[in-house]
Amino acid sequence: MLTFILLFSFSYAYRLKTPSDVYSYAMLLKKKVEYLRREAGINKPFPQVPPQKNKYPRHVIQKALEILSKINLYRISKGYGEIFIPPYPARDITPSDVYEMVKRLDAEVTPFIKDKKFLMSLKLKKYTGKTPNDVYQLLWSISLAFDSLLGIHGYTPTDVYALSLKLVQTVKFIRESQNIYTPVEKPEKKEGLHPNHALYASYDFLKKVRKAEINLWIEPTEVPAKPHRVITPTDVYDSLQYNIAELQRIKYRLGLERYFKIKPVEGTKTPSDVVQNIEYAKKLMPTFNFKKEIVQYPISSLKKTPNHVFAVTEEILKKLNILMTLKGISQRPKKPPYIYNLKPMHAYQKGIEATEKAIRLKVQMGFFPSEVPPSPLREITPNEVYELVIRLDGIITILLKKAGYTKAEEYIYKIDKRIPTGKKPSDVYHNLWKISNTLDILLAKEYTPNETFALSSDLNQKIVVLLKKLKIKKEKIDKILSEKFDVSTKTPADVFKLTLKLYGLIKNVKKRMNTEVSNIIIPEEKNITPSTVYNSLRIINASVNEILINKDIDEEELPRFTPIPKDKTPTDVYINVLRTYRLLELLFDQENYET
Repeated sequence: MLTFILLFSFSYAYRLKTPSDVYSYAMLLKKKVEYLRREAGINKPFPQVPPQKNKYPRHVIQKALEILSKINLYRISKGYGEIFIPPYPARDITPSDVYEMVKRLDAEVTPFIKDKKFLMSLKLKKYTGKTPNDVYQLLWSISLAFDSLLGIHGYTPTDVYALSLKLVQTVKFIRESQNIYTPVEKPEKKEGLHPNHALYASYDFLKKVRKAEINLWIEPTEVPAKPHRVITPTDVYDSLQYNIAELQRIKYRLGLERYFKIKPVEGTKTPSDVVQNIEYAKKLMPTFNFKKEIVQYPISSLKKTPNHVFAVTEEILKKLNILMTLKGISQRPKKPPYIYNLKPMHAYQKGIEATEKAIRLKVQMGFFPSEVPPSPLREITPNEVYELVIRLDGIITILLKKAGYTKAEEYIYKIDKRIPTGKKPSDVYHNLWKISNTLDILLAKEYTPNETFALSSDLNQKIVVLLKKLKIKKEKIDKILSEKFDVSTKTPADVFKLTLKLYGLIKNVKKRMNTEVSNIIIPEEKNITPSTVYNSLRIINASVNEILINKDIDEEELPRFTPIPKDKTPTDVYINVLRTYRLLELLFDQENYET
């Protein structure tokens, strides 16, 4: 048993992200937003935000989602088309979660910048000693900087009112979860109020939330001191987001998950309307006192399983079939083979592939492109696969609406979800493969040697980083990288056979490293195409990621990913895969190691 535990711990080693990591990446984002402001002729200094207190990752991710919503508004204002904004995750939020969200922000902003020289000049500067307070302060300044790009001066009272409606809706949900249905009369509206009154009302509401947290035996939030300065609607918006983050925490504590949209508001609203809603939320908010038994459910029930992920993929397949009907397409997608013994990491890789294709379809339908970040170098959980496919569902829903199917709804907001049982990562992978093949039909195009070449090049770069980590001599690596391979003309079938050979060598590497070797058989299709090769390389890529995780290699150590080239052939891909194979072979000869 002890041996098993040691192997398990060693095989899943990876670096947890810290607030300093998040801050470092957010500084890259800031530089890109500064560039956009310069290009737009905005000469004002970058907004400054006072130092923050009592901020935790749950508050920081809320601020990151705020920036994502502004990026979405920026896209819409430029005619680029909208993007899907994910809801606040139903779990404890860690710095690693915030890091992934900041990476998403960076990926969404990057396509707006056409100056490749500027992008290549950006270097990640490592900061240390940063806290969630520092990250929150930086992200808030970035959020304010986006206002100038949008041609606005922060949030309006109407924006704040819309958020206060979501606050009321969330509090009602928590109240009714405790089977409290007694009617509560909405307070009368007090005319002539200002943003400072709304901010103070939000602090009063937070006091009641704090009382509820104490009674629920969770670390209570701190209530900020009233600031002595001019208060703006943006300050109130920020405070309400803080309150909603605390309500999310209470929902999680109760084992509950339900999401609410910010709904559009008719007419113009004032701080008086906002205060009325906040005071109403305060009256509705239960305190969870000890006179009444808490209605609660196992927190473990909130963890996503392959069953939950499979349910989302089924919904996506239905939506894609509707989209094909709307477009008058009768061609049926290829039926993929089933691969046994896969892990969430493999499903995540397939989810990235499907998301890339969905974004290509968005571009075909008139949207501006987005970028999909690569798979993080850490053990992937079903939760992360779930969040990726929720994003994929959001993209497909946007496309359905664009095609005229206005009643399309994001899966996350559906209330008639049906969750199957007994599903495994292989089932999820199989459905994601169906989704990928259906997107091929909608795109009227499968993967070509160009995409396959790019993926094989990324694999090459990962292996080079691994070899350096394991102290393989630089001259040995450079020799293979510069070698001109003289091979005859190759077909996709030839490349596929070589990928199987490469996969076998990777298994041998994992055996020597004493890590788990999955009993995965890459299926061979009757008609082998570049897509077949691409799928094989996706599975290999997941296995290479496992090796990199084992050796504590961070994604920041990897080179930038290869842009998709033009005019590549199966022979070019074959040479790339052969080069990867030869590089890996260096690991099995003592002469190749540094002394």
